[in-house]
Amino acid sequence: MNQQIIAITGRSGSGKTTLIEKLIVHYKNQYKKVSVIKSMRHEFETDPAGKDTFRYRESGASASIITNGRKFALISENDKDENPLELANRFFTDSDIIIIEGFKEGNLRKIEVIGDSKEPALFHEDKNIKILVTDNKIHSELPVFRRDDIEGIVEAISSLPGI
Repeated sequence: MNQQIIAITGRSGSGKTTLIEKLIVHYKNQYKKVSVIKSMRHEFETDPAGKDTFRYRESGASASIITNGRKFALISENDKDENPLELANRFFTDSDIIIIEGFKEGNLRKIEVIGDSKEPALFHEDKNIKILVTDNKIHSELPVFRRDDIEGIVEAISSLPGI
């Protein structure tokens, strides 16, 4: 399988999730299996206190799965401190496309989505950023695409070496 992994990065509110939604639709229309990992730097909870799966973990279970037969959620502590790329390689081996949202510190090919943030764009400092997506005027040697140019973005992703 020719698996592609790409990170979508950018400042908060830049439009990363919207771009990812559009990429998912595009790839699904090509009959590709797409998986997404959301990388966060702050704590989060998907397992509400008092619910069964929470209680299992509080009792000492290292992991639990909730399922209805059609979908499931795995809830587990990550003792190995695996990064999103390692998790992608462990859990998404049968995916054609893996998109990681966030993971600014990751050493992999990235697309930066640039919105209206007053903070500086990331591509000036991060040499792993290979494609820029923005509706703003940007001066860069990197390819720049408007947000609605999904075909152009997908073509640029597929032409990246090592993807």
